[in-house]
Amino acid sequence: MLNQFTANATGLPVIAGPVETTALGNVISQAISCGEIANFDEGRTLVRNSFPLKEYLPREVDRWSEVYQKIKPLLR
Repeated sequence: MLNQFTANATGLPVIAGPVETTALGNVISQAISCGEIANFDEGRTLVRNSFPLKEYLPREVDRWSEVYQKIKPLLR
């Protein structure tokens, strides 16, 4: 829901990786320290190729923009 709302509010697509991202970051760090992979770029590539990404496209952008215009004065 947060990813979809972010896409709606910003008008930009949001691409989300696996929900286990924090644990995978830990695994990548350990793999680097053990010499199994060279660096974080290689780890990111492994994750990207191993797990499906989900894309959230903006919806109801006009409605979100209208609400933002209403609350914008309150944000100052």
